[in-house]
Amino acid sequence: MRHFALLLLALFLLSCGSKGKYDKPIEKLTFQKDSILNIYDNIQDELGEIEVALSELKFKEFNEQIDSLTKLMEAEKDTAKARKLKDEKETHEDKLNKLKLETYNAQRDWLKSNGEKINEKVGEIDEDIADVEGKIKRIPLVSVEQLQLKKFEHFFEVHGSVTTDKNATITAEIPGKIKNILVEVGQKVNVGQTLVILDTEIIQKNIDEVKTAYDLVKTLFEKQEKLWQQKIGSEMQYLEAKNRKESLDQKLETLNAQLDKALIKAPFSGIIDEIFPKEGEMANPMFPVLRMVNLDRVYIVSDVSEDYLGKVKVGSFVRAEFPSLETSFKAKINRIGSYINAKNRTFKVYVDLNNKDNILKPNLLSVLNIRDFEQDSAVVVPSNIIQQDASGADFLFIIEKNSETLKAKKIVVKTGKLYKGETMIKNGLKGDEEIIIKGARSIKGGQEIKI
Repeated sequence: MRHFALLLLALFLLSCGSKGKYDKPIEKLTFQKDSILNIYDNIQDELGEIEVALSELKFKEFNEQIDSLTKLMEAEKDTAKARKLKDEKETHEDKLNKLKLETYNAQRDWLKSNGEKINEKVGEIDEDIADVEGKIKRIPLVSVEQLQLKKFEHFFEVHGSVTTDKNATITAEIPGKIKNILVEVGQKVNVGQTLVILDTEIIQKNIDEVKTAYDLVKTLFEKQEKLWQQKIGSEMQYLEAKNRKESLDQKLETLNAQLDKALIKAPFSGIIDEIFPKEGEMANPMFPVLRMVNLDRVYIVSDVSEDYLGKVKVGSFVRAEFPSLETSFKAKINRIGSYINAKNRTFKVYVDLNNKDNILKPNLLSVLNIRDFEQDSAVVVPSNIIQQDASGADFLFIIEKNSETLKAKKIVVKTGKLYKGETMIKNGLKGDEEIIIKGARSIKGGQEIKI
């Protein structure tokens, strides 16, 4: 009982704040209570009556404050001030109800401790507690977001790999011993630059021999030609001399061509990526001598399902990501394949990329995000706030404002495409509403809420 009385007094002093017109009666009753507790501890019934009177005074203090706020609120014409007064009134009502709840709980505990004779009184207080608990206002808290029209894009994802048309293995056109390798791996070279020189000693000897024979045959032909012009000698002798000269002339031309082929030259400007043989080894047209690449312009090749055939066009925007490099490029589709692969029902798309820094290598794997839909001015909401009712209709909650309260309003919507946690709304919203993004799962339409 002593604990109950002290608790009640503390709650009253805390809730009332500064001294008011009921201070003297409260002090008097408190003095009487302390006297009874110190001298007549066994007179529990009288102490209970004092506690009831003390409670009634505290409750009366709160009620008068609430009545005063009610009158001020009704007289106030300014909507904002009226709402502020209403919030203050509701705060006082909640404090009063909570104080009553604590008081009745303390009374109930005290009465129960006194045995069966006061069970009836406990029942009455239980009813009071249930009544007060029902009056305590519990308004759910929510978070909101102001909608604004914005651009909505939808992408689908495919995988591809980097390739380039200028990735060549270079071979010797004629067999021969490698005399000099004039370049190194990683070296930049220009188109037509000599890369490797083959040993031409045998070819050169053949050329020298043919030249010697050719000089003799040419001299004989010139003499025979002069005789023929003077009608001296037979035509057969003239034709034979001419044939020998032309034959050696053709052979010399062939040997000179072979001599030129002994120089392996760059077919395009690029970088030496790999050199296979060493100096002194034999070069053979059947085996590569070196590999050259030019990575300034590369492209991605990807297989796309035929389901997207009507959505993908030349010029479609693409975001090419390279997970191993942790980088991405913005590009467009440059070419589209002209047939469907019968085995996997796909067609090819080609995306050209500018690779001036040469960070993209042939056969590097990439992820292509191809845009198949966009709308410049769309209503877009977080996908996780959309709910479904028993009929399967999609809905969400927006804020409905009036002069005094905020309420949740249920809006049935028609959804469109979804991408990365966002959903485009086709019908149901204008784009200027405040939508509830947190706490929407625990409320219902028309319910009062707080932000």
